[in-house]
Amino acid sequence: MTTASSLKQKLHEFVMGQPCAQERHDPFVIGEETSERGNMIFGYVRTSSYQLDGCGGRTDVHDVLSLLWACVMRASGAASPSLFSEEGFAGIEEEIYARWLVFQQIGDFNDNTNAKQRLLAHAAHAYHVLDEVLGWADIKYPNAKWKDQEGPALALAGRLNAAGELRDFGDMAGERECPDWLYAKSHRGGISVAVLPVESMIALRLALLAYEPISTEGRSRTSILAGGLKNAIPKKVVSKGLKYIRAVEDSDPHLPWLGVNSLPSEAAIIAIPLESHCVFLGGQTLVAVEGDCGLRQFEAERTKFLERRVKENAVFAADYIFQWPQKFDGSKFEELVYSLLEREPGVMWVRQASPTNERDGGRDFLARLVVPVGDGMQGEGSASEAGVPTPAKALNVVVQVKARNPSVGKSKVQDIRDTVEMHDANGYFLVAFPQPANSLVEHLAALAKRGIWTNWWDRAQIETRLRKHIDLVARFADLVKVGSRQP
Repeated sequence: MTTASSLKQKLHEFVMGQPCAQERHDPFVIGEETSERGNMIFGYVRTSSYQLDGCGGRTDVHDVLSLLWACVMRASGAASPSLFSEEGFAGIEEEIYARWLVFQQIGDFNDNTNAKQRLLAHAAHAYHVLDEVLGWADIKYPNAKWKDQEGPALALAGRLNAAGELRDFGDMAGERECPDWLYAKSHRGGISVAVLPVESMIALRLALLAYEPISTEGRSRTSILAGGLKNAIPKKVVSKGLKYIRAVEDSDPHLPWLGVNSLPSEAAIIAIPLESHCVFLGGQTLVAVEGDCGLRQFEAERTKFLERRVKENAVFAADYIFQWPQKFDGSKFEELVYSLLEREPGVMWVRQASPTNERDGGRDFLARLVVPVGDGMQGEGSASEAGVPTPAKALNVVVQVKARNPSVGKSKVQDIRDTVEMHDANGYFLVAFPQPANSLVEHLAALAKRGIWTNWWDRAQIETRLRKHIDLVARFADLVKVGSRQP
């Protein structure tokens, strides 16, 4: 276990062990909805005008509180949420009547807890650590006063308006007491700015100490892995965030930008990516920029990386040969197959369905594949015609991994049809090392004629894919060795 993952796990164990871990902590509410499509767990932030005097206007509170909550959840590895605003009764788009957090990525801490339990506990943790930032006991009428567009707030809006092409920061600007901040928002630009007291920003950075990102640069995005969660920040989002922080913190010296790997403990601007925003923290200023910074963009960057790697390996690894031991760890071999499937074009997702050798019908993985119509199934029509793209369909497939010398026979792969039907799948994919026996190949072909999609990999096909993804050999050095063909 790495140091970063160890810190994440220790924090999670502490959070789950608190006596109030499964209690509700307003204004951070965890809810759950059940429908025929399954369960959805979400977060919700809404305050009342009875609590907060603002002539009914609590946009700043809902905006800032939800951003702070989301940042603490992201920093701990608990979740990476998307934030969605609910408009007020008056139908004014700029107003935020409430804020929803939809958890696109939920952390897995290998402790037999379910997602709702983990999110409840981390919502409680966020509430308590943010008490040092906000002072929950004082956030109530008449302490929490809102001064609409007064001197300091108008000065803040003026700086922000002068910084770029956006000119609407003054439409939603003001100063609040308890919690103490200046606030301005550009609805058109999707940018929120809050200026906090220095001591509050120090407390906020302490609340985010678990955030330890590592990153890699792409052409248009920076991909980030932190706490087991994945994000990718568009470089134009970074540019906007820095521009507006510097517009506010223009004194010299101001905190430098050292990149997305900066830690909350460092004297530098830091970036906390969410699915729908990226939050930048300076010496006193929080800037949140709306943008697609989530898992979807991370996976898009990963696909580009793998495509580049395949092209490079086609040249540099073309003459590699692989050496396999007579006997090897079956679970390690399954891990290798899983890694190859994750990178295979057309594989939408792959999930482990059972531990190795567990007697549960012979499942190893379940996967969803996009395949050409007619591929592996009889009677589906031609795959393509001249100049016409091949139509495709998505299939849920049972994947089994079998390794037997000198070949995998039909007796080692039984009840394929029953296994496929039992798991409501459309097809069957076999990885047979070093190769399937003729009797098994004939059996798979017969199943295809009866409407069950089938396919298989043997040793040669595995090695072809390893040449495309030669970096995996280092991860599985105890399973397979690589060398070059002799001239």
